[in-house]
Amino acid sequence: MTVNFDKTLEDISLFMQEQGFFYSDEQIYDFYTSLITKPFVILSGISGSGKSKIADLFAEYMGIAYENEDNYELIAVKPNWTDNRGIFGYHNLLNDTYQITPTLKLFLRAKANPEKPYFLVLDEMNLAKVEYYFSDFLSLIESRRETKSQSFSSDFVSVKSTLGGNITLSQAIILSAIQMGDNKFRSVEDYRETPIAKWWLDTISTGSNPTAQFRSELNQDRKGTLPNGLKADGSRLAGKAFWAEPQGNSYKLKSFSEMDDPTRAQFSKIRNAFVTETNSIKQGKIDLHNFEHPLKTVETQDDYIDSLINDEGYYVPSAIEIPLNVFVIGTVNVDETTYMFSPKVLDRSNVIELNDIDLFAAFDYGTKPSISHTLPPKSNAPFSFDISLATTKDTKELTRLYPTEFKILISAFDILKDKNKHFGYRVFNEISSFVLNYCGSSSASTDVISAIDLQILQKVLPKISGSDDEISTIIVALLDLSTEKNLVRSAAKLAKMQNSLNLVGYATFIE
Repeated sequence: MTVNFDKTLEDISLFMQEQGFFYSDEQIYDFYTSLITKPFVILSGISGSGKSKIADLFAEYMGIAYENEDNYELIAVKPNWTDNRGIFGYHNLLNDTYQITPTLKLFLRAKANPEKPYFLVLDEMNLAKVEYYFSDFLSLIESRRETKSQSFSSDFVSVKSTLGGNITLSQAIILSAIQMGDNKFRSVEDYRETPIAKWWLDTISTGSNPTAQFRSELNQDRKGTLPNGLKADGSRLAGKAFWAEPQGNSYKLKSFSEMDDPTRAQFSKIRNAFVTETNSIKQGKIDLHNFEHPLKTVETQDDYIDSLINDEGYYVPSAIEIPLNVFVIGTVNVDETTYMFSPKVLDRSNVIELNDIDLFAAFDYGTKPSISHTLPPKSNAPFSFDISLATTKDTKELTRLYPTEFKILISAFDILKDKNKHFGYRVFNEISSFVLNYCGSSSASTDVISAIDLQILQKVLPKISGSDDEISTIIVALLDLSTEKNLVRSAAKLAKMQNSLNLVGYATFIE
């Protein structure tokens, strides 16, 4: 077989094998799904198990597949990092340049190529306290919110066609209000000055006094004054869709709920012909310096002109968002020189253990391991790097599509709640988003249970640590649940943690 760089699981697996590294399809697919669900993944496991290499090879493959070789940075975390300068750099006051870092360079490259994925690997990220040097990143990925943006058609002939004939004056006035969008009382002159109103007056109107036309359309046959001082409905569509002030000189579009049913139906038709809504992600920015203009990173560079990356090198803006196409992977080793992760860090990541060593695949020694897990049909599709922003919609969708399997998650929640170690809304939403990304909307129950098993293992169990008195009842109850519901990975991990409790009286997820 030949590697085709078609971004499929089979092709990625073949590429890694050709480099002499062997990961199961399940490990690769889990790694990928974790990244697109939340672009921050922690890899733990024994030394030499391939934690850094899976990220390295995955990024190398995607660099070739996307024709983007400069898509990866491996950062060795330093024990003396107590702030974010090791990650995001700092303003050098001595020569008035910005001391740029490989991480920031990666962010700027990703910002310049938003359609291609970029990968940042923090090697041995727990050599320093993650909250000290990476708190800005952790806060910003939680600041991401889904927003709707609107665009208005400038092809009024097309709008006219969609509405099924000439645009009426009432429709033009309503479209003017939609485009202004501030929902304030405005004069007739304001409604006349929008692009759609000017187009209507130039191409459709036959009257000689446009102001009188607009006022008449808004006021005709209004039926009196309401208690709040507003004039009630008129006989024309505009009159029904707008409030008028008592003197009848200024007007405001009603809210959707204030319209009667026939007006609401016509308004929706008009709006849908004119407005296109798209989803976008809004987030905060990391402050880098206090200058209005981007800073040079080398004294000999020319002053900034119009691009943050050019032939002169990199230029650093005063603040930067985390590009949506940047995926962060941290590797972990546990010994006397490292720090354990806080719940804040674990809450914001998937923790994937890589402890399995396949001697048969690597050295052709022993017997071939039996495949214990199957993957859903969705795993055969080419990998896409459109990230998911987990919201309550994901949890509601999971409960609708897979209500029986969702109850497993509720059972785990109830066990943890009894000891005040339960998880919050964010974890519910992110687990649901992962399961939907992993399985799709029409998978077999076994696939959904497999995905929930992975999420209990990677998002719930990592936060459980403590002495026998603190967590023994939790471990026993979760182990019983995992065994009953065939959560084989979680059951295996819980059995290890229970064994640690029995031997030393203390257990933690990351060993």
